[in-house]
Amino acid sequence: MVVVLGVALAACGGGGGSTDDASIGPGPGAAGDTATARTIVLQQVDLPAGWRGVAHTEDPTERARAAQINACLGRPDPETYRSAIVYGADLSMGRSQVSSISTVLKTVDDAKADLASVRSPMYPDCVGAALRQDLQRQAADAKVDLIGAENLPVESFGDGSVGLRLTANLVYADHTDKLFADLVYISKDRATVSATFFSFDQPFPGTLEQSLISRIGNRIAHP
Repeated sequence: MVVVLGVALAACGGGGGSTDDASIGPGPGAAGDTATARTIVLQQVDLPAGWRGVAHTEDPTERARAAQINACLGRPDPETYRSAIVYGADLSMGRSQVSSISTVLKTVDDAKADLASVRSPMYPDCVGAALRQDLQRQAADAKVDLIGAENLPVESFGDGSVGLRLTANLVYADHTDKLFADLVYISKDRATVSATFFSFDQPFPGTLEQSLISRIGNRIAHP
């Protein structure tokens, strides 16, 4: 299970990288699985005019973070059971940002176990701790206070969808930034997609967020 947590604080104004049973079943190998994942993630064309997209560059800390979250949830390192991973573009406008990741796992049982772990009561604490660490790394001159975690209602796609909203205060010497992070996870057969919607001062625009969730949900459930 992989979640996008690396909000680009400078870009956002703070301190301081589709499928049904047949197409995801056994057979295509890593290359085919990568092609499948690539069709699911969000890209520049999915956003309205005014949004800026750049290719995601994987930070070495991202794989370590994924392993950390999995360990917290009682799951093995995702590197051990993942066939393919594709990052969508990092998309931003003003103080809002959205990123996405799609993976194809080795077996349907792996995907079911990941979905169960995301649905577990431990999930908010595990991803919240990872988000706090990532924010503190990027904003070393701020005190990071996670102030809330709540379920985020999302439309159901595929084998299941999970939404979570985290809120945090980044307290600087002269001001405080409030960050909203909406995390969405969708799974279908061996494929998964995660999207994270970041926004400062107020939640990510709801109509746009739901539209983008519908895009990735339909891509994974109805290729």
